[in-house]
Amino acid sequence: MKKWLRALLLGVAFTLVLVPAALAGTATVEELQQVFPEMPAGDSVLTRGVFAALLAEAAGIQVDEATVDNQGEAWYLPAVRVLQEKGVIRGYPDGSLHTDRPVTLLEAAAMSSRVLGLPDATVPPEVKVALEEESWGYTPYAWLTKVGLLGSGEDPAAYLTVDQGLAFLTRVFGTDPKAEEIVRAAQEAQTKIKDLRFTSSITMGFRPRPEAAGSVPTITMEGNTVSEFIYPLTLHQRMDVTVNLPVEAMPGGDLPEGGKMRMNIEQYLVDGNLYQKVEMPGAAEPLWMKIPGEVMPHLESLLEQSGNYAGLPPELQEAFHLRYLGEDAVEGRKVHRIAYYGRLDDWQALMKAFPTGLAPELQQALKEAGEVIKSLSFWGEEAIGVEDNLSYGAEMTGLVVLADELQGQALPLESLTFTMRSRDYQYDTGLTIQLPPEALAAEELPSVFPEPEAGAPGEDTAQQ
Repeated sequence: MKKWLRALLLGVAFTLVLVPAALAGTATVEELQQVFPEMPAGDSVLTRGVFAALLAEAAGIQVDEATVDNQGEAWYLPAVRVLQEKGVIRGYPDGSLHTDRPVTLLEAAAMSSRVLGLPDATVPPEVKVALEEESWGYTPYAWLTKVGLLGSGEDPAAYLTVDQGLAFLTRVFGTDPKAEEIVRAAQEAQTKIKDLRFTSSITMGFRPRPEAAGSVPTITMEGNTVSEFIYPLTLHQRMDVTVNLPVEAMPGGDLPEGGKMRMNIEQYLVDGNLYQKVEMPGAAEPLWMKIPGEVMPHLESLLEQSGNYAGLPPELQEAFHLRYLGEDAVEGRKVHRIAYYGRLDDWQALMKAFPTGLAPELQQALKEAGEVIKSLSFWGEEAIGVEDNLSYGAEMTGLVVLADELQGQALPLESLTFTMRSRDYQYDTGLTIQLPPEALAAEELPSVFPEPEAGAPGEDTAQQ
């Protein structure tokens, strides 16, 4: 596995552990009103240019107001330029931006979702909206509806007034106090759990860059996992994984039938040591392996951090947002439905959230992940018990956008998309986890992490 891809997967894995600790950022009407040179009437129509300026302020995007032309250039144009550079605001088919035209709810939804890191090409969720699937803005509009930011009966073509625009942006980039209160209670309830069992599924796809689409095959994977935890840190997992290889794009290769490569993985985390066995059809008899112990103490710290919102840096706290979607039922149990979403662009802020005292090899690997990852976006929903504040279902969709190049060489992949679903939660059942004798006797593998480099960071001296 190439070094940059290994760093990418490690960075994503560490981030997933920290996401549960993230609560909501804030944006208020009062703050957004300060953007206007002179506050207009609340029922006046909002233009695309003015909405761009409000959006930049709500999302915390830096705008250099000194670039305004003194000869009468519109005050909002510096924000428009910044958002255009970022691909947030785009022109009409004739190439013009028409910043003086009224902004529709659909346009506002599309621009806001791009700021949050959701590209137009992402697969839309299954949700009912007042918009045809063929519409250019169907995907972002559907996602914002799914997380409770838009109502299913709202008119996407409606022009926004100033008051409506302010209300929309404070919903998208603001704090839902009830959702935040419930999530805090859930984090507190989690600390009292003795053992936990749940099942989960994941789908993942790698998207090649357009210029590499003909030479880099599109690969997807899916898997199912049964996880058992005894706190503070004993784990048993069974995973079945299928990697889908495009047979037509890899002629002559020694591929399994239909391009489906299947494997079964079993692993234990006991007494600070990780043991793993991988079984693949046609491969040699699977043997237990002991993963290097340098990672284990940090897993415990990460799990502790995942329930510690107060320990996260402000930059990370403000990157996530929560919405309360109402009450529902899961297997006859009354639950709160909480939606969450956010985007991370600052890898250094994320590094501050990782536990201190990481081994030098792991620090180096995470540093390299920051050179590969351009941004991470998350959209999810969780079902939290009304009576006990414990989780009884969760779903997360993530998008990882990769850097254009690494050390002057173009990366062949543009993004990684994944969806995780968890269900069948069982708490405090008196679970026991027993490590098999053959696993206990396993030999320790060489380190999977790079040695700290004396030269340039991220230099790939040994690609496998």
